[in-house]
Amino acid sequence: MENRLPRRKFIQQMIIGSLSVPTLLELMTSSLLAITETPKQPIIWLQGQSSGIHRSGIWSYPGFHSYISEHFSILSADTPNLNSIALELSDRGKQHILILDGYFSDDLDDPINNLLKDLIVISRAVILLGNEAAYCSKKPEGFLNLETELLHLVETPFLKLPGNPVPIRHLVGSLNHMILYDFPKLDEHRRPVMFYSQRICERCQFRGDFEQGNFVRYFGQKEGCLYWLGCKGPITRNSCAIEKWNGTSTWCVSAGSPCTGCSEPDYPDNNGLGLFGQISSESAPINSFFIRNSSTLAQGAFAVTVSGVAIHAISRKTSSSLKDESYFNISEDENV
Repeated sequence: MENRLPRRKFIQQMIIGSLSVPTLLELMTSSLLAITETPKQPIIWLQGQSSGIHRSGIWSYPGFHSYISEHFSILSADTPNLNSIALELSDRGKQHILILDGYFSDDLDDPINNLLKDLIVISRAVILLGNEAAYCSKKPEGFLNLETELLHLVETPFLKLPGNPVPIRHLVGSLNHMILYDFPKLDEHRRPVMFYSQRICERCQFRGDFEQGNFVRYFGQKEGCLYWLGCKGPITRNSCAIEKWNGTSTWCVSAGSPCTGCSEPDYPDNNGLGLFGQISSESAPINSFFIRNSSTLAQGAFAVTVSGVAIHAISRKTSSSLKDESYFNISEDENV
């Protein structure tokens, strides 16, 4: 265990984002190799009905496939004889981790439905990957609510990794914590605190503009806080500002789009606000003069804009009439 990172330091680095995905993969490799004669960790990854945005982004990340193949034994629903493998796993005890991605049918005749129930019971832990699996209250008709209909009925611990998409570091970090330490600490929505403890606003690149009341007023404006355009950063807990998109250098807000709150249970409705409805100052739990008085300031800005348009229109009309009058006076002088 000499090369294993102390748990406290690991959590600190997860929270502040000081471990990049390549560094994290390297750290996990050294940590697992430090455990003598450790067999590959079994993971069963079942994908239900979904866009595949989570799985495709994670598996296409450079280095992830080779790393996961070296240290884990991945089984999926299309693996031959998965039912017999599940029975074999049950004889070994609760060693494997079950990852559920997408919606799963509530049809009792669906073979995956029955397999799913058996796998949950014999799993060491369950990871609900993405909003479809994590927040089944938004599920379409004909699909299971994994939390209330299955997971709450057994003792198997489970956690949620919501997001659209889920950052790869959230999955790798959660697996690392479960394998090398213990089950991670969760918040009230069963999300790992090390990834979902801070609001988007707290680490946003436009935090200074937020504090100074420098708000963007229209889409396409390059600099400023996007609160007035419906940004859900004040009420959304995630690490997008440091994770970026799949290891790139940008994310929603950086690209000019307000945060849509994709890691929250009420996404995408957001309590009736939709993706771009402005949250009220009472709903934004951040002490800021500009947020507390956002409605007044917005009305003031609107009034100033309307007044400016009116003054501009009046001045144009007055200027036009004066020009006409001046023209006729000159003409009369010329005829004298």
